[in-house]
Amino acid sequence: MSVAQNSTDLQETTRDRLLAAAREVFAELGFKGATVREICRRAEVNVAAVNYHFSGKEALFMAALELEPIENLIGTNDEADSAEVRLTRFIREFVTRLMDKGCTPHSQLILRELLEPSPALDSIARTIMVPLHEHLTGLVREIAGDAVAPDAVRRCVFSIFGQCTYYRNAREINRRVYPELEYDADEIEATARHIAEFSLAGLKRVTGK
Repeated sequence: MSVAQNSTDLQETTRDRLLAAAREVFAELGFKGATVREICRRAEVNVAAVNYHFSGKEALFMAALELEPIENLIGTNDEADSAEVRLTRFIREFVTRLMDKGCTPHSQLILRELLEPSPALDSIARTIMVPLHEHLTGLVREIAGDAVAPDAVRRCVFSIFGQCTYYRNAREINRRVYPELEYDADEIEATARHIAEFSLAGLKRVTGK
């Protein structure tokens, strides 16, 4: 292997380590609380590497937001299934991403951004949240029918997202109120099933079906 190839591989490795560490630190501390020094400490690289690869903290943050494709969440629809089945599947996968112990740094970073917005919020809204809302709006509209007013559909979408994110955002306080509560795989599945059933029942009430 040539010296040039070795140098390229090393640079790619350093960049990847910086991105992995940045996602962890930004998710834990937010954009304001995160420091370049801490990111480099976890990546085990020199502080100068951030400027070399990303030209600064904000550019590193934006690069860290090159998130995993949301098609993994919304792009698996089988149109042969009913909208109710597809909504249930979406809720299950969304809740699992939010609640599972293996929640990726990408997902954690989005959640942190929603609680403490940074200059990257517009990018997140455009690339992640808009497609998610459009997808869920389509499912709700398919279930509710064209007679339901757009603002009612929007509130239904907000309600579904609100239920899903509540379990993540209030997880620690819920554990203190209910010490026996453990969000293992069975509890996550039961939670997702409840949200789906509750939401479908609410949609029936809204539509009068």
